[in-house]
Parts: sequence; C-alpha cells; structure tokens
Amino acid sequence: MRASRLVLVAAAATTVVAASAFAEDLTVVFKTTGAGRVGTSTAYYSAEKMRMSDGTADSIIEYGPGRIITINHTKKEYSEITMAEMEAARARMAAQMEAQMAAMPPAMREMMGGVAESVTVTKGAVRKVAGYDCQDYVLAVGTSNTMHVCASTAVAPPAAKVDYRKYGSLAGMATSPMSKSVAKLADELKKIQGFTLAESSSMKMMGQSVQSSREATEVKKGAIAASAFDVAAIAPGYKKVPHPLTRMK
Repeated sequence: MRASRLVLVAAAATTVVAASAFAEDLTVVFKTTGAGRVGTSTAYYSAEKMRMSDGTADSIIEYGPGRIITINHTKKEYSEITMAEMEAARARMAAQMEAQMAAMPPAMREMMGGVAESVTVTKGAVRKVAGYDCQDYVLAVGTSNTMHVCASTAVAPPAAKVDYRKYGSLAGMATSPMSKSVAKLADELKKIQGFTLAESSSMKMMGQSVQSSREATEVKKGAIAASAFDVAAIAPGYKKVPHPLTRMK
C-alpha cells in the first residue's frame, strides 16, 4: 500500500475532465494537510504531461506512453513505471489483501476496515474555492472511508478527455480491502463532474483514523515551460532506481 502512494500523489484531480484541445496550460497551488503537518503542493498540467510537486517529491505523468516518473529529493533518486505495470501491481496487491482479509476472523476484518458493502455519492452545496464556483460531493465507501470532493466545471486542464481518476487518490482504493466495491465506485463517480479543486478524506483502519486534505489556493492559466516536466532539470544528477512497485513480490 505504501509503495502505491508514491505514485498516487501525482494527482490533482479525481474526476473525468473532457477539456478543449485548445485550453490553456494550468498551474494549481494547493494547501495540504496530513500526518499532523500543513504544507503546499503545486500541480502543472499541459496537453501532454502532468506534474505534482510538494518540495520533497515530484511525480510526472506522460499521457501518451502512459509513463509515470517518481522523484525522491531526499534520497536524490528517481524511478519510472508504466500505467500497465502499475495496474498489474495493484491487481496483485488487491488479490493478496483480499485473501488475507478472507482468512481473518470477522472481528479482525472489522478492525482492518472491512469490505465495503455500499458506495454512495451525495451532492452538497456550491462554494467558492480559489475564486471559482465549486460543487461539493461526499463519497462514502462503506462506513470506514469518506471523501469530500469539491469539483468545478469552470476549470479544465488542457489534455482532452484524460481520465484523471487513473492517477488520483481514489485509484488507491483498488489496493484497499474495499476493492470488491471498485465497480460500484466507478458508477458512482460518474455523478461527479468537473476538476477537483478541493478534497479531504478520512479512513479508519486498525482502530485508527487517518485524515488528509488538499484545497486549491491559486489557479493560474498560461503556458508552462518545458523544463517544468524535464527530469534532468528537476533532479540534476539523481540516480535512476527500480520503481518500488516493480520491486514488490
């Protein structure tokens, strides 16, 4: 699970955005919270690539080849993985977790978060985020996982018809004990329209509650320099290593 999150931080949207091919490049600054810390992250969107940076790690996604590059500034390393490889690794992890959950006593499965029996999306109020109208939604997966999403149809990245859910935090649910509800999740997600400007999540597991959030504070439209997606410029001299997911058995 931990390894998969290294690539999931690349997301700044969890919904499908069918943007115009002529839309401008987009740069979004987020305020983030999690693990008792408050920070910032920046997402860059061009027609061919996407990047998320929080100062300690960067993730670059190339839509065409389906390649994800993860950069670790602390270790001065970077690694690559394709979407096909990542999906295969997720499938293996999900199968292993489901097998482990099935072998547990009911009480232990409940402590681990259980298998979600229901997935629902509830529409809330409209509010302003970074100066844009934003529609609130509440996504509930069983009783252990809840995500609040605020999506705006007034903001659109330039890549036409890119399914940003593939790279988002919701993709991580495919490797969670609730993975049997992925089909239900996909259906319910169709209710959410627009680009995610804010999200917060709460997950209960092993009797603990894990919370995190992200909310846009600035949205800038305009051309992004090619160097913003260049590994050599972002991580000069860093060592290339195998991706954590490809090292997992």
